[in-house]
Amino acid sequence: MQLADRKHPHRLHEEVYQTHRTPIFVTVPTKDTRPALVPQLAPILKAVLFDKADRFGIALHAYCIMPDHVHIVCSVVSDQGDFEKFITTFKREVSRQAHSQGHADFRWQRSYWDEHARRENDVREMIKYVLANPVRRGLCDNWEEWPWSEFVSWPYAPEV
Repeated sequence: MQLADRKHPHRLHEEVYQTHRTPIFVTVPTKDTRPALVPQLAPILKAVLFDKADRFGIALHAYCIMPDHVHIVCSVVSDQGDFEKFITTFKREVSRQAHSQGHADFRWQRSYWDEHARRENDVREMIKYVLANPVRRGLCDNWEEWPWSEFVSWPYAPEV
């Protein structure tokens, strides 16, 4: 029996990554389903997320750090913005810091999943989805109770 190709089926077109203010929804999974990200690595992850977003011209709109994956809603905001470098450097730096703090078995999956918003309502739905993730998984009753998620910015705050 031959297994299906498990590689990521596609990447967004390069122009999406370079179009200013096009919101991109990203899921970055860990390689292992063991809860590795919270609470042990969440502070590292959050600091690196904000640092790399600033460095690579990315505006963070919302994020949620789950035990085995991270959701991010962001967009490129400067001419020098580089989404792909942001994701690559983010993953590498979190891994480096995790390993230096004794989490030698921590690994990201090689790829990540992404899609972009085409309409204002799409962005709101992406942000709602991200913030409600811990509620859907039964980790808390209200998204505001989850310490590792945040609505950062968007012209209209979502009602979750």
